[in-house]
Amino acid sequence: MNHPFGKEEAASQKQLFGFFCECLRRGEWELAQACVPQLQEGQGDIPKRVEDILQALVVCPNLLRCGQDINPQRLAWVWLLVLEKWLAHEKKLLPVVFRRKLEFLLLSEDLQGDIPENILKELYETLTQGAVGPVPDGNPRKESCTHHLSSEAISVLWDLLRQSPQPAQALLELLLGEDDGTGLCHWPLQNALVDLIRKALRALQGPDSVPPGVVDAIYGALRTLRCPAEPLGVELRLLCEELLEACMTEGSPLREEQLLSCLLHKASRGLVSLYGHTYAEKVTEKPPRATASGKVSPDHLDPERAMLALFSNPNPAQAWKVAYFYCLSNNKHFLEQILVTALTLLKEEDFPNLGCLLDREFRPLSCLLVLLGWTHCQSLESAKRLLQTLHRTQDPGCDELLRDACDGLWAHLEVLEWCIQQSRCCKSLLNLPGQVSTVSVQYS
Repeated sequence: MNHPFGKEEAASQKQLFGFFCECLRRGEWELAQACVPQLQEGQGDIPKRVEDILQALVVCPNLLRCGQDINPQRLAWVWLLVLEKWLAHEKKLLPVVFRRKLEFLLLSEDLQGDIPENILKELYETLTQGAVGPVPDGNPRKESCTHHLSSEAISVLWDLLRQSPQPAQALLELLLGEDDGTGLCHWPLQNALVDLIRKALRALQGPDSVPPGVVDAIYGALRTLRCPAEPLGVELRLLCEELLEACMTEGSPLREEQLLSCLLHKASRGLVSLYGHTYAEKVTEKPPRATASGKVSPDHLDPERAMLALFSNPNPAQAWKVAYFYCLSNNKHFLEQILVTALTLLKEEDFPNLGCLLDREFRPLSCLLVLLGWTHCQSLESAKRLLQTLHRTQDPGCDELLRDACDGLWAHLEVLEWCIQQSRCCKSLLNLPGQVSTVSVQYS
């Protein structure tokens, strides 16, 4: 083939593009993929034409020529990966619907025996249509779908959750999409799942025997729920209350540890916070009375008194769980809340409770609290009790610098105490006027 003088590179790229198209027509996929990197560096409209072809290979897999060892959906997945790499080089994003539709087609291969064909078609239509805009109430977090699933389709999905939880979860995650403010979250389907979970929870507490797989269906449905941080609907609040009640019921098959593991994922962060708030309210309705000094009413549930009451629980695991939920529901940093509680006790000179709070897990915070609370001591006796309660020179978890600083404070305290004693001796011997006592008070 003759190339025009001075245009050899453009002619070579055009020839390569023709070879790429011929490989696609023949089904020589490896050779076609090998041409893609060079075509991306092409001139003119060649890169745009190649990108359009790659998108067509992904969108219309049934038109591809496939061999016996690979089906159209799996071949389209290979080209999806090529297209993702192409768009990443161009600093573009792959449309989410491309991947979701292809994932659905791959998943449906394993579900054809479990889901009727007409239901699969309905689910695919719902997936392809997705979300179209905000609902009439103006709430930006919810987006309506042009196609609502039928009750038959929702019933089939719930049965699939009972029989095959993992494939059902994968299918529901595709249908629900991502709730990122611009995602394709299918809110009608999520509301239907919440209703089914609540119905199953009531069935667990009823006198009738529960069908097999209901507990697995509850766990699987909880793993797929999408929940924004704020605001939360009434249905989700009721769901958290009923989940908590079911876990606390004696003999219930639900296990709270497994239930929480189902909720702890990125898309359900708001639901975890809501469950924690519900739990904290339930547990701290009548908090255990801590041995308070009497300066703060034990019936007043301020954050500091609540944390002290929680860690007065003889069960460490229960105390940690309640404290975690309490801080989560109140948007408090856990360690900060512990330090604030300890400083409050120090100001009240409630040293027995202070030592109890900073025992065990929080012992490394003792020396830090000595430095933070030193200026709050109102007397020499108060400073001595603070050091006697919190300063542990043999604590291996204490930072060396903090321990040295506390040693210095203890030494200064001993010197000050000696000076006060000497001033009192001089006063008694020399019968000095009463102004000397004022000086000793200022030293203390």
